[in-house]
Amino acid sequence: MITPDKIIKVLIALLLLMLWPLIGGQGGYLRVLSLSDELAEIKEQNAQIFEENQRLAAEVRSLVRGADAIEERARYDLNMVRPGEVLFRIQRPQRVLPDSAIPADILNDPLYRPAPVPTDPKRQTKK
Repeated sequence: MITPDKIIKVLIALLLLMLWPLIGGQGGYLRVLSLSDELAEIKEQNAQIFEENQRLAAEVRSLVRGADAIEERARYDLNMVRPGEVLFRIQRPQRVLPDSAIPADILNDPLYRPAPVPTDPKRQTKK
């Protein structure tokens, strides 16, 4: 015999079967949640890539148009001069470090590169 209790259970089962595509189906709520998480990650990656592209584009613009910056750096760091120019280098008073014959200002000069000291084969000790 069909009781009201059995009818309610059958109706609830049918309702769940009809709601399943809305909850767990291909376009369901669970799928929407996972896709929204993926979308947030992709947007974050796009923002990082966009910032990197902006930085690289600025660097390219600087290299293309920045001949003046390159020239300024070469002139300052390497003491390069144009043809017909005269370079005046003002020396400060030299301080000598203790136990050194080389003045401290020369040691601190970025262009100072001491020559390699040749080894004398006669002075090497034999073992």
